[in-house]
Amino acid sequence: MDCKLGDVEWNLATIEALARRVGRREADIVCFPELATTGYSLNRRWRDYSETIPGPTSNRLARLAREFGFYLICGIAERDSESRRIFDSAVLISPAGNCVGVYRKIHLWATERRFFTPGRRFPVFRTKFGKIGIGICYDLEFPEPARAMALQGAEIIFFSSAQPSPMENHVDTYVRSRAAENCVFVAHSNRIGREGRMVFFGQSQIVSPTCRVLARKDAGQGFAVARVDFRSSRRMRKTLPYLQQRVPSAYSALVR
Repeated sequence: MDCKLGDVEWNLATIEALARRVGRREADIVCFPELATTGYSLNRRWRDYSETIPGPTSNRLARLAREFGFYLICGIAERDSESRRIFDSAVLISPAGNCVGVYRKIHLWATERRFFTPGRRFPVFRTKFGKIGIGICYDLEFPEPARAMALQGAEIIFFSSAQPSPMENHVDTYVRSRAAENCVFVAHSNRIGREGRMVFFGQSQIVSPTCRVLARKDAGQGFAVARVDFRSSRRMRKTLPYLQQRVPSAYSALVR
């Protein structure tokens, strides 16, 4: 989707229209891009646009999930009710309209560090379809987040993104790599449109553990939709037992 910077009502209307379209296809889990409710480049205005969860925006997203009966993942600027810190977050809402959990982006890119507080862990969420992980944008560019979630049993990892050009080739490589090295499905939801000098290129896609692109949406608003079978990832983990054959005792440099 494209986003209108600072226009939460317009962005939510766009999310609702797209949710209605994909709802007709009986989707089970739907993922929208990073900071989809606000746009990306608000800079010093983030405190004005951030909200607690639950809050007006997440409540509206919850009504959508409940109306169409799917799990909904959406990027949102979250304000912690106690610390007042601001997080670049993604909320996961169940088909019953309940907040299953929130992931707070850990790897903050460039000027994001001036306005957001980094998260501290990579949770995995249990759904009626299986265990899912959630990352946000720049997290995709590090192998550790997907590996940490896979080790916790994630069978599919969703990345909610606002990736700008010229990262097209990098992102294609990262999405396939994260799927292959962890024997998981990876779904990457990237926005389109322009904000200042940044041009967001889309390329939303769903990739199998064998690196096969199951669905892809390159241009324009819309969805990449695919049916996945988690049994195939379990089979791949037996064929390519990367997770089981790691040698953590040799990796001490990773945590220094």
